[in-house]
Amino acid sequence: MPSRPKTLANHRNAQRSTGPKTDDGKLASSQNARKHGLNVAVDFESSDAYQSLKPLLIETGYSPFVAADIAASLLHYRRVMDAYYETYRNPEPVDASLWEMSMKEAYKALNHMAEGTSVTPADSRRMVRVLARMQRDERRQGGPVFRRTADCHKLIRYQQNAISRLAKAIRSA
Repeated sequence: MPSRPKTLANHRNAQRSTGPKTDDGKLASSQNARKHGLNVAVDFESSDAYQSLKPLLIETGYSPFVAADIAASLLHYRRVMDAYYETYRNPEPVDASLWEMSMKEAYKALNHMAEGTSVTPADSRRMVRVLARMQRDERRQGGPVFRRTADCHKLIRYQQNAISRLAKAIRSA
């Protein structure tokens, strides 16, 4: 058991960790649950896989209640593994041109395109600032490999939970 000073320090640190502060961060974190759908409760009992798995478990000697719990846990674990597969198969798209774009070149190109129009050099500078902000945001997100890795780290918690549920269901037999 941690000492009292350690407990107080943990409590103070937890008070500082209250989630995202910016509107962009809040918007991004609000979509976390929708990304893979693992937070949605699923009725496994009506699925064909559950209906075929439960009798097999009962035949091997598990009680109907334990067999139901094990079957639901196995199907839940399967959902998590399917989410892993989808994360690797369909990574978030990354605009490669934005990664490699030189802002000096973009400014020159915008000025060249604006010749003979009412677009001023100040307008071009504003557009380049917008492009630079988009490039910074894209680089902060780390690109496709980093994003895929970060998504899988989130899925690891779901996998650990699914394994724990399955182990608990088997131990209760």
